[in-house]
Amino acid sequence: MALDMVCVGNNVYDVGSFDAKTYFAELLRKVQSGVVVNITKNGKQVAVLQGKQSLRNERAFAAHQRILNRAEKFRQLREENSEAISADELKELKNAGRKN
Repeated sequence: MALDMVCVGNNVYDVGSFDAKTYFAELLRKVQSGVVVNITKNGKQVAVLQGKQSLRNERAFAAHQRILNRAEKFRQLREENSEAISADELKELKNAGRKN
């Protein structure tokens, strides 16, 4: 009997809980190489097995999206105001991107 993995996306696979238990060491090797494994039970996803690198990539992508959103707000502000942007407006934009 072999590990039954179903590809559901780019480097993302579904594995049943029984196979996940039986082939855990093999799944860990795959996760180390960058694969993300969704563990399912009765066809429903119950857990995700992914490496630390995947988490870092997701955080970097989220940070990139926040920067793009702030840049878009800044562009809109410049279009709305033909005058120069005030220091208070710049400070507000800067602080909007900071974590609380």
